Amino acid sequence: MKSTLVVSTLVFSCFAYGCGGDSPTTPNNNTTTPTPAPTPVPTTIELSTSSVRIVGLNVEQQVSATVKSQSGQAMNGESVTWSSSADAVVTVSSSGLITSVGEGSATVKATSGSITGQLSAEVVIPAIAVTMGDSVASSIIPDQEIALPIVVDMSKAEGMDLASLQVTVKWDPGIVGFVEAAAGPFGSLTSNETGVATGTYIMNVFSGTGTKESFNVVVLTFKGVSFGAADVELTVTTAGNELGVTVLDLVTTLGHSITVGS
Repeated sequence: MKSTLVVSTLVFSCFAYGCGGDSPTTPNNNTTTPTPAPTPVPTTIELSTSSVRIVGLNVEQQVSATVKSQSGQAMNGESVTWSSSADAVVTVSSSGLITSVGEGSATVKATSGSITGQLSAEVVIPAIAVTMGDSVASSIIPDQEIALPIVVDMSKAEGMDLASLQVTVKWDPGIVGFVEAAAGPFGSLTSNETGVATGTYIMNVFSGTGTKESFNVVVLTFKGVSFGAADVELTVTTAGNELGVTVLDLVTTLGHSITVGS
């Protein structure tokens, strides 16, 4: 009877206080609640480019704008409006399509709410200058000769090719007379000298490969006939096409004034 009491007491003690082994797990009441992500707010506008350079008129170039949140994430669906600081230079559509209108510079802006992004736009018009002589005027005496090269300046042609050109030269035959024409190194030259006695010379130059470089077309030699001043005038009557652009529209000319004195 005594032994039974001891065993019962031991069993009760183990049940109540534990008899070795792991201690009971205490519940963890320190779990951190995740911080909710901040609501995206339109913060910046990123454009597809910082600048555009358009060569020629009525040429289009597409740009795009992306509205981004404070964390730099793209926010699709945000409305963007476009504007140009100079509609005489470029216009811009509601979708960001830029169209060149005139030569010059402008700023194109994309706006969404209170935030704005912008890019610079430049429009350049190719130009080809046909000039005569190294200066705009010369002085000679009767019977003295002067050689005047006709030069095609392609430095502002913006990479366009020129393959053919027809130039008419006119002057006062009572002041200066025609001596000769010497072809330059570009392409092949054909000329019409039937009108030189009355002050007209016509030439055609052609190259199968074309050129982007400046070149001398021909060197015309005149001589003084009588006292006075004569303007040697240049007119470009035909020119080739380049990618649908009429080169003739891009050509400017500058003649030469010859004064015959004593």
